[in-house]
Amino acid sequence: MDKRNYVSYLLVTAVALLFWTCAPKYSYRVKSFLFDGVPNPYEVKVSVITDSILKEDSISSKNSLAKKIARNEFNLHEPYRERKCATCHDRNNMGKPKMSIIALCAQCHDDFSQEYEVLHGPVATGNCTICHNPHQSKLNSLLQQDGQELCFKCHDANFTESSTIHKDIKDTNCTECHNPHGGNNNFNLQTESCYQCHDNFKKEYKFLHGPVASSDCSQCHTSHNAGTPKLLVEQGDKLCYQCHNILDVKRNEHHQKIAQSSCLSCHNPHGEKNHNLLNKQIVN
Repeated sequence: MDKRNYVSYLLVTAVALLFWTCAPKYSYRVKSFLFDGVPNPYEVKVSVITDSILKEDSISSKNSLAKKIARNEFNLHEPYRERKCATCHDRNNMGKPKMSIIALCAQCHDDFSQEYEVLHGPVATGNCTICHNPHQSKLNSLLQQDGQELCFKCHDANFTESSTIHKDIKDTNCTECHNPHGGNNNFNLQTESCYQCHDNFKKEYKFLHGPVASSDCSQCHTSHNAGTPKLLVEQGDKLCYQCHNILDVKRNEHHQKIAQSSCLSCHNPHGEKNHNLLNKQIVN
């Protein structure tokens, strides 16, 4: 082969290799043969994006399994899911909240100040984000943390667990007994939470005393740390006269005969099978 034909052969070979290696897969075969460390186009790299909204957009619609995992990893606040950032944020003021947090939340959520007499501290001060994440969370209700871990961010664990009623709670969720937003008593107790440990008088008696019927045990009983007999708010008839008018009571002809007898000597403070809540001994 003369020199001219040899050069032509090399030129044709070079052009063929050039076109052949335009495709990444074919190019990898040639380049990896000639050089080390050439990236393999057959390998698929998966990147994880922390923002769950971006994850939904970035995953191919063909990969249904990956898309399902991405959607279920986080619970999303609806305005955040729908990208309605301007619902809460002021675009003209560096994205700061358009109004107070409590006013923002009240646009969609219940106003607990209208529902409860006593509010939990974060609710009363409008600091909803102490407990809830405003955008996304892996926990239900967009909670920042789970169970007792969230409550003990503010409440002292040692003090709480030193209480007689709390000493055996172990990992019980605080919200099983306490309403995290508010209540009609100083301890924000859930309705009928007392019945988790105490007798359920609603199942025992046909007629119920008012506070029992409304599940408001705190009208008569105070904290388990109070140290008073039966944890009563007041002792003796003083407790009864917080609600019942003493003049009306003494005006009753039956009460005029009993002089200084205690109310509980005749009446059951929780309930009975008769309308006047009279003790069995009196009825019989």
